[in-house]
Amino acid sequence: MALSIVCAMALGASAVAAQDTTSHSVQFVTVQPDVKVEVVDFGGPSTADGKVIVLLAGLGGTAHAFDEFAQKLTKTHRVFGVTRRGFGASSVPASGYGADRLGDDVLAVMDALKLTRPILVGHSLGGAELSSIGSRHPERVSGLIYLDAGYAYAYAAPGAKPITPPPPGTAPPVVEAIFAGMQQYDTIPVPIL
Repeated sequence: MALSIVCAMALGASAVAAQDTTSHSVQFVTVQPDVKVEVVDFGGPSTADGKVIVLLAGLGGTAHAFDEFAQKLTKTHRVFGVTRRGFGASSVPASGYGADRLGDDVLAVMDALKLTRPILVGHSLGGAELSSIGSRHPERVSGLIYLDAGYAYAYAAPGAKPITPPPPGTAPPVVEAIFAGMQQYDTIPVPIL
């Protein structure tokens, strides 16, 4: 059941972008040679005031999953969304789907946009990227917000069992690579909001 939902999400991501009617701009940031990720700028105040939110979609989703929600945040914060590699309009390289590599992609976007200590908000699998960044580079973010993202791949609570990956050959290759690259984080010194 869960696998079919994951596969449906991965296959349905482009349908979300096709229905997009919100105001924003899109750019692509090179995070590795020959790997670009889509970054959506939803607007808001200048990044100079330091009130920046970066939204990370769940597995199979794109930054456009936040099109309507992001607009509610732009009155007080500059808001960006990142479509991780392998999905939507972002590059689909053969490798680079481990949690820390995906976290490094977000850090590369922050560097390219010159974002200083944003609040990272992650839905579902986005929690793994939050935990990767928060545990390795706590000085780079001011807070982490987990939206239905408190799974064992995002935080290894005592006694938590790892998520069972899909059987080989039953999910898209990108999804299998992401599951293969999952880690369990148990120390995150950044404020979790």
